Amino acid sequence: MAFCTNCGKEYEVVPVRCECGSLFASVEPSASNPALSPGLFDFTGEGGALLVLYLKLIFLSIVTLGIYSFWGRTEIRRYLWANTRFAGQPFAYHGTGKELFIGWLKLIGIWVGLTMSLALLLIAGGDNLKPFAGLVLFAAFALLAPLAIHGAIRYRWSRTSWQGRHFVYNGDFKELAWIVIPGLFFTAITFTIYLPVFLTNLRRYVTNHTHYGGHSFEFTGASTGLLGAYGKMLLLVVPTLGLYRFWFQSRQFNFYWCNTRFAGFPFRASFDGLLLLMLTFTNVLLTTFTLGIGYPWAICRTIRFVAANLQLEQLPRIQLAASATAGTSAFGDAIGDVIGTDAGIDAGFGL
Repeated sequence: MAFCTNCGKEYEVVPVRCECGSLFASVEPSASNPALSPGLFDFTGEGGALLVLYLKLIFLSIVTLGIYSFWGRTEIRRYLWANTRFAGQPFAYHGTGKELFIGWLKLIGIWVGLTMSLALLLIAGGDNLKPFAGLVLFAAFALLAPLAIHGAIRYRWSRTSWQGRHFVYNGDFKELAWIVIPGLFFTAITFTIYLPVFLTNLRRYVTNHTHYGGHSFEFTGASTGLLGAYGKMLLLVVPTLGLYRFWFQSRQFNFYWCNTRFAGFPFRASFDGLLLLMLTFTNVLLTTFTLGIGYPWAICRTIRFVAANLQLEQLPRIQLAASATAGTSAFGDAIGDVIGTDAGIDAGFGL
């Protein structure tokens, strides 16, 4: 016996879809149903509706001295999530502007406390403590990257649902830090040659600690899988005036997604460098010649492009019990916005 998570209707035999249109995605293969249908993504958002949200965000942020920006960004996320669909069913974003605002206040408080403590330390100790103060500041910045990645992913996945079930990220901050901090160090001393290995290791950890509906995501790509392609990009990026990076970026996305599985089923990706270049070029023209007004349309075109080139090979059987929402803070999300890291549907699913 099963219940529809959308309308609550009870079924003794689980259908493919409820009468309300909600997809159960839990049909076992049988003689009459030898194969499950593929999980297709699509995006139904429109630039005009997104423009209204951006104009509201800009105007009210000016009036409220920036305070409304947290609520405005939340509205935009809800719109993007709700119009990004998998197997015909939309995602949902459950975060709030208040959570983002509190996370930002925590970040400001910690930053002010740290800088004031270092200033008082230098005043009391003089030049002798300058090396120590610099070391403390460096350590603080070194911890920001893993904290931003870990916090942003945990927060956004916990606030993201599909068919009433929330995604769960159960990674450990210390374990993630042991990937991020050495990864940044080796990337720096190898003049970025180590970067694809670092990013692959990071993606493997995050993917393998993400769950949905009783099933796990799994990343199977080798850490050296992108080294050859990255080396080729370093050789060709100057002769091609930077254009070859679009081919590498497509290769990178195909590598990431084609080595990602959910419930044992692989994702399929077909990103193409030339099409990505054309998309980026036309988006730049659209945004520039409209003095920024076309930016929402550029966002919609980009997400629609990603959705058209990504799918899950088959829809797996998903447990009908809804997962609990984790009570996480938006602090890491605030750090990610400040230092430029990002996570979630708008980043992992975007370009």
